[in-house]
Amino acid sequence: MLGADTNVLVRFVTRDDPVQSPQSRDLITHSANQPIRICVVALVELVWVLTKGKHWPVDEVFAACGALLNSSDFEIEERELVIRALEDAQNARCDLADALIALFNRRAGCEATATFDVDAQRLEHMTPVVSR
Repeated sequence: MLGADTNVLVRFVTRDDPVQSPQSRDLITHSANQPIRICVVALVELVWVLTKGKHWPVDEVFAACGALLNSSDFEIEERELVIRALEDAQNARCDLADALIALFNRRAGCEATATFDVDAQRLEHMTPVVSR
């Protein structure tokens, strides 16, 4: 099995580089390399690069993530958790990273995750930091 770094995923998804984009497509679609493993960190970085660096609309970024999750070409680390986080992030209109943090912490036994991020506070298991 072969893992893909974020830059390979960015080139595969955006097709924005005349040299690296075809190379990433060839690497990912070559049957000897399938399925390509995508770790959670690379997926979070991909979302960040597409939204902040490439200025893609969030809905398009989440759709691209959904396509990766539904493709047999990829094995996604923590796939079920990522699917849930993607849904939570879309519903709360917050970052995928925040939704993943909330779910990982919940799974680890945390009652909630404290945050200053107003958007993340819309997630079920996030709570605002309150002064005492």
